[in-house]
Amino acid sequence: MEVVKRITFWFNVLQIQITAMSPVLMQYLTGEEIHAGDRVQYGGTYATVVFVSDGESEQAAPGYEDYRGTTRGVVLCDDDGVTTDVGEPDEKLCFLDRG
Repeated sequence: MEVVKRITFWFNVLQIQITAMSPVLMQYLTGEEIHAGDRVQYGGTYATVVFVSDGESEQAAPGYEDYRGTTRGVVLCDDDGVTTDVGEPDEKLCFLDRG
């Protein structure tokens, strides 16, 4: 899923429009982009990213759309079905595979 952001700047009479294709919502500490569907390990527990939001753009896995409109952060669902609101990515959140 790609998020398109259009930014318009006015300098006196000259209008400049920048279009950025930005799928980057948040990043793991190692620099990989965080996306809904990613397989991760969080504090030793294996899980899937089901929602990610940078406060403006967001992605939700099917069935987790209820998280849309919430605050910035990452929500995980572990292999036992337990959801965890991680908030900001930290050293406990390790990227394993793109789902």
